[in-house]
Amino acid sequence: MSDKLKAVIQLKGTSKEYTLEIENKSNFLEEIKIAIKENDIFEFSDDEGEYAIIGASISSIEFINPEGEKKAGF
Repeated sequence: MSDKLKAVIQLKGTSKEYTLEIENKSNFLEEIKIAIKENDIFEFSDDEGEYAIIGASISSIEFINPEGEKKAGF
């Protein structure tokens, strides 16, 4: 298992979610907050491709630590 923190982004009005690995939770949250506030786009990529999410469409974010423990983001 990776030693990085995972973030699971759920979208409003759908069961769609994206899981990505992050190195710095504070930087990640700052980027997300700006995207939501400005109704801007949050861009990221994983092994399956590149994505762009409109900040206003984010419903919630859940964090999973390397041990598998889950914690709510916002």
